[in-house]
Amino acid sequence: MSSGLRAPGPNERFTVRAVTTAEVPVWYHVYSVAVHPATATTFSEGWGDTRFAPIQQADDTPVHTYYVASTREAVYMESVLHNVSLFPPGVFEVASLENFRLVELRLPSTIDFVSFHTKDLPRLRLSRAQLIADTPTDCYPQTRAWSQAAYDQRPRAQAIGYGSKRDDSARCLMLFRQRLPSPPLAVLEEHCVADAPFRNEVLTLVRSLEVREI
Repeated sequence: MSSGLRAPGPNERFTVRAVTTAEVPVWYHVYSVAVHPATATTFSEGWGDTRFAPIQQADDTPVHTYYVASTREAVYMESVLHNVSLFPPGVFEVASLENFRLVELRLPSTIDFVSFHTKDLPRLRLSRAQLIADTPTDCYPQTRAWSQAAYDQRPRAQAIGYGSKRDDSARCLMLFRQRLPSPPLAVLEEHCVADAPFRNEVLTLVRSLEVREI
């Protein structure tokens, strides 16, 4: 399947921007314990199949990646409700909340990121629809080619920055572990999403989306 997304060239006009802790003092991450053992600080080491990862370093070893969002609603939408249809409204299994952990964290004082935000896509001759909004999972190899090119062509970038597909009011980053200081992040709090008040936050969101609970 083709999204009409062109392949990146060797010298794309990628924009590197910065986000500071003054702008976003707390970021959020959700991970699942359903299939693989993981902790609050576990980076993906080349596993998975997402829009922007896995990608590789020059020596063909994987870039270790970690997704964060600027709001809890965004990480719920992107992780807990990731496979739930919004149009038409789908079904959400409430018991699955036991499998998810919410992490509140702080990043280094400044993160330099390649911007895939809407205002920076025209200079790449791309649209948000092509790269993020309207690309199905079959097109992930094509979208990953752009995150790979961004990583290769902007060696000081520590992340990819973009607007969440499922909650475009939030900022998202895909962090590159190999380009971050050690430790790469500070965990402030960690919670099981099935516990209060997080369970109620998710269920309130589910009901606002008119998704059916089972």
